[in-house]
Amino acid sequence: MELKKLSKNVLKLWYIRAAITSLALVGFFISAIVILSVAEAPSDVRLAVLLAVGIPDLLLLCLTLVMPVLRYKMFAWGYNDKRIVVKEGVIFRKRVVIPICQIQDLHRVQGPIMMLLKLSDVTISTAGSNFDLSTLTTDEADSMIDDLEEKLEARIEEQNNEEI
Repeated sequence: MELKKLSKNVLKLWYIRAAITSLALVGFFISAIVILSVAEAPSDVRLAVLLAVGIPDLLLLCLTLVMPVLRYKMFAWGYNDKRIVVKEGVIFRKRVVIPICQIQDLHRVQGPIMMLLKLSDVTISTAGSNFDLSTLTTDEADSMIDDLEEKLEARIEEQNNEEI
């Protein structure tokens, strides 16, 4: 089975999400500065608080800007007649194999930004758990769901014929 990489639009989506997170972090840092200025805190207290807030904020900001690229490079997915395989993870690598015969539900989900970028999440439900296949193109997601639906229907027919 050949594993596929994600669309470049996925990287755009992850950077938009990272930018939103970054704005929140910058806002938190600016609010700390404003509060310290209004409270007229002594300069040594201001410095200590700004360092205590600023250093973790800076590290988180760097992390939110670097992680989308790393996640994008590490993510691969594919499926065939028997299973779906997903490889993901930056720090902790994960390989998920979902047997097609265990699939109970398939869902395609889109948020507003995902709609603009023509991306979708596919949620695969089995008896034991749910798995989200993150941000495929909408065409890939629809094609995958249609293919898997046909495979599941053929499998059900096959099982019904065996019972008779």
